[in-house]
This record gives sequence, C-alpha cells and structure tokens, in this order.
Amino acid sequence: MAISFYNDAVQFFEKGEYEIAREAATESIHLDPRNPLAWELLGEIENLRQNFDKAGEYYKKSYGLNASPRVKAKLEKLNKERLVEEKMDTYHEEHFVIKYDRSDSQYEGFFLKNLLREIYRKVSRDLGFYIRHKIVVIFYKPEDFRYVTEQPHFVGGIYDGKIRLPAYRKGFSERELRATAAHEMTHAFVAYLSSLRAPAWIQEGLAQVEENSVRPIDLSILQAAFRSQKLYPVEEMLLMELKPEMPHEQVSVFYQQSFSFVSYLVKRFGMYRMKEILQEMRKGSDSFAAIEEVLKISPHRLEKEWLTTIRK
Repeated sequence: MAISFYNDAVQFFEKGEYEIAREAATESIHLDPRNPLAWELLGEIENLRQNFDKAGEYYKKSYGLNASPRVKAKLEKLNKERLVEEKMDTYHEEHFVIKYDRSDSQYEGFFLKNLLREIYRKVSRDLGFYIRHKIVVIFYKPEDFRYVTEQPHFVGGIYDGKIRLPAYRKGFSERELRATAAHEMTHAFVAYLSSLRAPAWIQEGLAQVEENSVRPIDLSILQAAFRSQKLYPVEEMLLMELKPEMPHEQVSVFYQQSFSFVSYLVKRFGMYRMKEILQEMRKGSDSFAAIEEVLKISPHRLEKEWLTTIRK
C-alpha cells in the first residue's frame, strides 16, 4: 500500500497536481516512514510552493535515510535560494508567485505582473491549456542567477519547476525580457502537458516558437550547418538529450534545428497537433510513436519535406 500511494503521488506530481500528490506521499510515509523517495517528493512539493523550511526538513529526512548525492544537491540549492530570496519582495497574482527586487527601479511588481499575464494568455491560448496552480517566477540579478542555478554565462533563463530569469542586466531591454519569459513560460506548459516526459527537441522547439513571436530568432547557424551537411538526422535529433558537457556549437545547432523543425510542424499541422503529441508523450509514447500516431506520417518522411523548406 505504501508503494501504491507513493506511485500515485509521483503521477499526480508529474501532472502538476501538487496538493493531491502531497496527500498521497504523506499517506505513503504514514504506512512506511523509511521511504527516502517519498520524503524527497514531499521536499520537492514544498520547495515548489516556496515553503523552504518544510522542504529542507523533508530533504534532510530523505538524506538521513539514503545519502543520495541528488538530495544533497537539492539541499545545497535550497540553501542558496533561501539566501538570495530573503532579500526579494513577493507579488502574488492569480497565476504566479513573483519574486523580484523592489529596490531596483528597472522593473516593479505591477509591471512584471502584467508582463507575465500577457505571456501566459498567449501561450495558454496557443496550446489550449491552462495550468491549474501558481507558477513561481523569480527575477534575479545576474550574479544571483548564476549562484543559485550554476548555469554558464550564455544561459538566459531556465525552468526547473520554477521560472528563473536573470532580468536585472545592464542593457537588457523589455523586448528581451518578454522573449526570454515567453521561452521559459512555454517550458512550464510543455512540462504539464507531457507530465515531464517531453524530450528536448519539442521542449526547445515550442519554447522558441513562442520566443520568436516576440523577437525573431536568427537562423544563420542552421543555414551554415545545412550547407556544410552538419545538421543532425531527425531520427537522431528526436532522441537527443542536452548535457552540460556538450560543446556550445553543437547545442546551438540543436536549438536552431529544433526550432526550424517544430515551426514547420506548427505551420503544416497546427499548434493543436503539437498539444496532441505532448499528450501522447504523457501516456508514455516516445517521439516516433507520438508523431506517427498524431500526424500519421513517419519522421523520415517529415525530414525530407522539412529539408525542402530550408533549401528555399
């Protein structure tokens, strides 16, 4: 029974139904208090709800039962978040919990709220889906963003259950902020639609489709890779995972190729078909099965037709 409740908790968590997930995980722990995974899941839920004290307590209980490097890293990151965010102000909104620096005159809470609401409406309208709970969005100073996330300098934002944006940068325009926020907001929608099962190509492709509606994406790297025959075969692209050790040049090709490929799919089949592909992935289908089930065409045939659009 404890395992059954834990498995239910995981499924609810993946769907973004955190309250039900918490109830199921709590019941699992009541039946078996020595399950480190259930304690870790409770830590994740409380972290996403900005309850840092409870999250830390649950992570520590998990780590005490099983000294996992993964949980240790989560504890360390949680401590960094707490240190940085205690200096921030909070703006609560219907769809968001917004953390920002009130002392910086570049952005104020009301402006950030309206910006995020506009982006939310656009992405939810395009995908025909609404997220049921509040998303935490944190606007960092660049040095705080690097400190908390440990991301390289060229990363302009991430979504890891929370949207994290290094917004307070010299020369960072409102248009750039909107584009980056649209990119990361789309990651949140894709995560919920696919129950965290969407692979990198459709995650990054859809995120860039929304980003491109704010700020056109330069495809010069894609064109150069096409001319030098260095594009990834689509069947390889569908299986690729982005890893920190990948050379920046390869990552750039992958991003632009994913954007071009997904843009072609959206233009030809419509955004609602992208939503259906994500829902197939939610059921456990891989990219190949989801594409063939929803679009009724093989990835190999799609590749041939997509490549003709790059030649033009």
